[in-house]
Amino acid sequence: MKKLIVLAAVALFGTQVAKAQLSKGNVILGGQVNVNTESTKVKGSDNKTTSTSFGISPKVGLALNQNWVVGVFANTQFGSKKVNDVKFKSLDITPGIFVRNYHMIGESKFAFFAEANAGYTFGNEKTAGTKTDTHNGFSVNVLPGITYFVTKHFMIEGAFGGLGYSYLQNKNEATKVKTNVSSFDFNFTKQFNLGVNFIF
Repeated sequence: MKKLIVLAAVALFGTQVAKAQLSKGNVILGGQVNVNTESTKVKGSDNKTTSTSFGISPKVGLALNQNWVVGVFANTQFGSKKVNDVKFKSLDITPGIFVRNYHMIGESKFAFFAEANAGYTFGNEKTAGTKTDTHNGFSVNVLPGITYFVTKHFMIEGAFGGLGYSYLQNKNEATKVKTNVSSFDFNFTKQFNLGVNFIF
C-alpha cells in the first residue's frame, strides 16, 4: 500500500512538472509596471524638486516549442518633475521585438532564460506646457533571467540588466540643434526587474 501511495505521488508530481513548461502554440501575455517618486529640498531655502515616473511594459509572445518564444513589446514611460513652480513632463515610447530561449532546471518548475530584444524609441519633453525637446533612436539588449512556473497558466520572472547598446538623437525645439548620444551598458548587477506572465 505504501509503495502504491509513493508511486501515485511521484506520478502526480511528475505530471505537474511536465505541465510546468511551455508548449508549441502557447501565447504568453505579461509585462511590468514601475513607479518612482523622489523629493529633494535644499536645507535653509525654499528650493524644492519633486519628480515622479510611471512606466508600463506589456509583452506578448508565441511559443514555437517548449524552449523558444518570439514576440513584441511596447515600453511606455511617463515622467513629471516640478522645480519650485516650474513643471517638466516627459514621454518615452519604445515598441520592439524579442526572442527568448528557455531551459528548465532539472525536474523543477524553475527555468533559466536568455532574451535578445530590439526597440525603436521616440518621445518628447515639455517645460511649463511647451515642448522643448524631441528625441528618437533605437536600442538592442541581451539579458538573462529566471522564471518560476506557479501553475501551467501563470509564471513569475526576474530579469537582470544584461548588455545593451542604445543610440538617441535629441532635437532642441527652440534652436533646432540636434545632439546624437550613443551608449553601451554592462549592468548585470545594477538592475533587476520582476514581472508576471499568463500562458494561454
